[in-house]
Amino acid sequence: MRIYYCIFLVLISVVGCVSDKINNSQQITADLINPENPPILEFQKEIFDFDTVALGSKVEYTFIFKNNGKTSLLINSVKAGCGCTVLKGWPKTPVKPGETGEIPVVLSTSKTGYIKKYISILANTKPATNRLYIQGFVAGI
Repeated sequence: MRIYYCIFLVLISVVGCVSDKINNSQQITADLINPENPPILEFQKEIFDFDTVALGSKVEYTFIFKNNGKTSLLINSVKAGCGCTVLKGWPKTPVKPGETGEIPVVLSTSKTGYIKKYISILANTKPATNRLYIQGFVAGI
């Protein structure tokens, strides 16, 4: 039994070392930006208005976009403007011309009143940073 345990630990170590060296993400560098034909990031909605929700509610929305450019779109990062907005992911691989993608978000409401929060997207577009907004009114109970 002890030999199986040792073999298992060695296999785990080898797999861990190999997977550590694999990097599937592409960093956006100047050579990936085509100044003559940059990707064009177009969203169905750049501002999502959730109208009115109760205090403590979670607002979920998925921003849908399309690459209307002639070159592949590479999204380097998507960041929320505050801790109350959680990003559920975004395409980590190139989005080819004509293809669509999604950026799902969840907003947690902790204060009453009108709120407007933003999400920043860094990509190989021109300009490199794009912003999306989620806004609405949070009513107290």
